[in-house]
This record gives sequence, C-alpha cells and structure tokens, in this order.
Amino acid sequence: MFSKLGRSIYFPVMLIAVALILFIDAFAIIMFADTVEDAYTGSGQSRAARALDLCTLYINSVSANTYNLAADEEIIAELENPTGRTIISKLDAVCNYTLKVDGVCIYSKSGAVYTSSEMAEPPTLDELKKSEGIAQFAEDGSQAYVSLRTENIADIYHNVSYPDELGVVTCCRKIYGESGDVVGLIFADILPSNLYDYALSGSAFDGATVFISSENFFFGYGGNEQSEELLTGGGEHFRFEASSDELPLTVTVFDDKGEYNAMVWTLTGALGGVSVVLIIGVHFAAKRTATAFTSHLDKLAAKMNAQNIP
Repeated sequence: MFSKLGRSIYFPVMLIAVALILFIDAFAIIMFADTVEDAYTGSGQSRAARALDLCTLYINSVSANTYNLAADEEIIAELENPTGRTIISKLDAVCNYTLKVDGVCIYSKSGAVYTSSEMAEPPTLDELKKSEGIAQFAEDGSQAYVSLRTENIADIYHNVSYPDELGVVTCCRKIYGESGDVVGLIFADILPSNLYDYALSGSAFDGATVFISSENFFFGYGGNEQSEELLTGGGEHFRFEASSDELPLTVTVFDDKGEYNAMVWTLTGALGGVSVVLIIGVHFAAKRTATAFTSHLDKLAAKMNAQNIP
C-alpha cells in the first residue's frame, strides 16, 4: 500500500548519498593531484634553477680565465710588438689546467691569429663580427661579452670537424695595451656537450629531457634534438624553466607525466572501489529503512481497517 512512499524515501536518500560520495571523491582527487603536481613543480623548478646556476658558474669561470690571459704581460707585449714568440703554451695551459675551456683564440690588432693546440681553422674576425653581439662588443666600450651562436665556429679537438648547428658558448674579452688601447681580442670556446655534462651532473636529471638554449636556438646534446617538439608543445610532460638575468641563457627541463598520471589514476581507482562499496551499503541501508518504515505503516493501516469492520 505504501510502496510509493517507500520509493519516495529510498531514491532521495540514494541520490544524496551518491552525490555526497562523488563530491568527496572529486575533492580528494583534485586535492591529491594538485598536491603532487606542486611537489613535482617545486622539485622541477629547483633542478632547472640548479642547472642554470651551474651553467652560469661554468661560463663565469671561463670568463675569469680570459681575464687572466688579458692581463698576462707576455701576451700583451707580443700583441703590441709581434716578435714571433709563441704564446700557444699559455693558451694550452688554460685549456689543460681548468678542463673548462675547449679552445682559445686571440686576434691581434695587427691581424695575427693565435690559437690553442686543440683549435683548428678558426673563423676570421670579420666572420665572427657577422654575429651582431660580437660586432657590437668589438666596437663598444665593454670589456667582456658572452656569445651564444651556431655559426662561424672553429674546429676543436685536433681538427675534428665540429657541426656548427650544435652551437658554441664563447667568452670574449678585450686585451688592453700599456697605452690603454685595445691590442687584441680573446675568444674562449665552450662546447655545449661539456656545459651539459657539468650542469646535469648527478642523478637529479635521470629520465628528464633538458635544453640549454639562447634566445633563438637550443644546444643539441644527448638526443634532445629528437625531442625538439617539446619546446613548442610539451605534450604529456611537466615543463620547468629557469632564465638568467646575467646571460642570455635558459634551461628548460621536461619530465614525463607518466608517474604522476599513474599515481592519480591509482587513487581514482581506489576511491572508485571504496565508493562502489559505500553506494552498495547505502542501497541496502536505504532499502531496509524504507521497507521498515512502510511496513509499520502497512501494519497500522491493516489494524485500522480491521477495527472498522462491522
């Protein structure tokens, strides 16, 4: 008799319970996903910043070596009054001692070119000046400059052909004579492979794809050339980036989201299973409550009907 009333009790209870369970599930999943993503982001940004700091330290160390060369009295004397005396040993000493400089080239005001032993076929100064930054450095009053480029690069490592597209970082510095005039220009080259090795040392970057880039290009290394599309899209990856105020340099780290997605889906599955059990439990509880309530009403109605019978 009161089955309709029973349904009126059962369905609202089920609707409220299911809505509440789903709301709690959604809230828990969103909070968990945000928390884990924040953890990944914090870690990733720290790694990118650390790599950038190491790149900057590496380049500044090379720049400091160019300062020492520019202050060397024998080098200054040779550039001011060429005697044919070799200064290659001084350039080699910088490369061999620091293990940070891959090749050094000095261009004198008179047009002479001096290179370290591991450098071959250096570009002419006019070719280097095709780079806007180097051309400006050669003409303005600045004492030092860092060039990041993919053109007019010397062959380094005993005449091994070096692909220009891999790029080079060059620490440039002017050499001043006793009169204060510029008598030469130093160009100390760093190969990106060594910059990557230094900046990505340790296990913090295992499984990550890293790009060290300038404003218009990135340095290829370790297969990241095959992942260049990440720079324009990112796909299923976390992207962390750190840029330098001191140098035109950016470090970008990409981490696959597979582990993160697996954690979120695992939680979603676990909550889904618990929710199904809860919904089934609510179903039986609501059914029993509605049945118990309507059965009391049925008994009461039956009793009242029996008393009204003549």
